Amino acid sequence: MIRLKFSIDLKYEIADYASDFIFNIHAAHTRCQTVVSEALHLSQPVVPVIYTDPTYGTRYMRLKAEPGELAVRYDATVDIAHHSESPARIVEVPIAQLPPAVLPYIFPSRYCQSDRLHRFAT
Repeated sequence: MIRLKFSIDLKYEIADYASDFIFNIHAAHTRCQTVVSEALHLSQPVVPVIYTDPTYGTRYMRLKAEPGELAVRYDATVDIAHHSESPARIVEVPIAQLPPAVLPYIFPSRYCQSDRLHRFAT
């Protein structure tokens, strides 16, 4: 099990009109990841709407901020139970034989920048 503590600080200056935001900063709730603690701080008195995707546990926060400064801070501690496998049991699979359900995971994401990983692995 790995315990990970992280913080996200975002600052915006909103000019003239109220602005809508959608953030994807909250730790996901998954079968392999448990949120031990978390705290959200917003510099404006807004009420965020937080939505959890029922399939993947990904969480999104929507809010409307007024003109002026908007500071968003999210702190979390999560426990992650990684899957481990013996390298001897891992085999290469031709692209034509990949299950369709894994295709979204082979593209770059904020979790694995596969375009950069390829250069490093090569």
